[in-house]
Amino acid sequence: MIPDLPQQQKIFGLDAMRVLAILLVLSAHCLWIFEGHKSLFTKIVSFSGFMGVEIFFVLSGYLIGGSLYRIFTDSGFDYQKVRRFLKRRSLRIMPSYLLILCVNLVVAFLIGLSVDEPWKYFLFLQNFAHPMLPFFPESWSMSIKEIPYFIIPFGLLVVAAVFRGIDRGKLFFIFIFMLYLSAIGNKIWFHVEHSDTMSMHDWNISLRSVFVFRYDAVLTGVLFFWLRSRFRNIWANYKWHFAILGILLFGSMAFITGVAKLSLANYPFFWNVCLLPLLSLASAMSLPFFSEWTSASVILDKPVTFLGNISYSIYLIHYSLVLWLMKQFFPTANLSVPMLFGYMIIYLSITIGLSWLLYSYYEKPILKWRMRLTKYGQG
Repeated sequence: MIPDLPQQQKIFGLDAMRVLAILLVLSAHCLWIFEGHKSLFTKIVSFSGFMGVEIFFVLSGYLIGGSLYRIFTDSGFDYQKVRRFLKRRSLRIMPSYLLILCVNLVVAFLIGLSVDEPWKYFLFLQNFAHPMLPFFPESWSMSIKEIPYFIIPFGLLVVAAVFRGIDRGKLFFIFIFMLYLSAIGNKIWFHVEHSDTMSMHDWNISLRSVFVFRYDAVLTGVLFFWLRSRFRNIWANYKWHFAILGILLFGSMAFITGVAKLSLANYPFFWNVCLLPLLSLASAMSLPFFSEWTSASVILDKPVTFLGNISYSIYLIHYSLVLWLMKQFFPTANLSVPMLFGYMIIYLSITIGLSWLLYSYYEKPILKWRMRLTKYGQG
């Protein structure tokens, strides 16, 4: 969730984009506190949370895709550079993920919750090609974000060795675009194989949350970095145009699915093949605007930087370790609306507080250690 860049190279807009994404996800999960209170507003918030995860995917693809593009187009691209990239990426993501995974396993053991095939979570395989396992449910997005960063660099090593003499920038695009098309092909296969009407719950855990059907979301971000590298003037000069088109596309998807009632039962091809790539595209079209927003006033910069720094920790702990446990020990079914708002404030306060502790005393020291390794050529 924090870009793979040194602190001095951070771009305010990308932090703002990250903060927007985590706030959308948090808002959507807050609806669980108010379950039973349905309205147009709750539908909008729920769909926005849906969008928040897509923003995370394309932003992650954009940032790490940029790192891969730079090392791939360098004349010295080889296994050692791939190894260094993977080492840096692993040191960024794995320590906090493994810590929270282990804490979740301990909590599950203490409360008597059975966990099927826990080993899969250590390898991001809990939702590789089958419905997401019920334990640590928010980790589904981690698989979709992380597995491509092992597949892409080794794939690039192969294509660089096979297709010598071809412009590296064009070769990068062709390889990533072919991977993107393979994910779309997987969605089409899913649609053909699941011709029977599915419930939204089954669709959510069998398609939306499964890696082999979703890695195109991350690749969308990678492709947009390629567009930025090749068409820099268009990217900068038309940033508002892209942002407005993205908002219109997002609004159209919300209208089609929420107001016009284009249901999964009646339009399965749209839901299975078209909806998710279009939402990823809508998210990615905001990248020119956010990536060109280099700085902001101190009043805005401080809270955005703070939330951006702890956003990864928030994502890891906000649901299973905070909200789910709160709901188990302090149910909300019989609470009044004012009490529900108080419950929500307590939930958000606990989540942000614990996330700050995790970032400050665990994640941040590891990041500093990683930067020292890179500085002295050990990364």
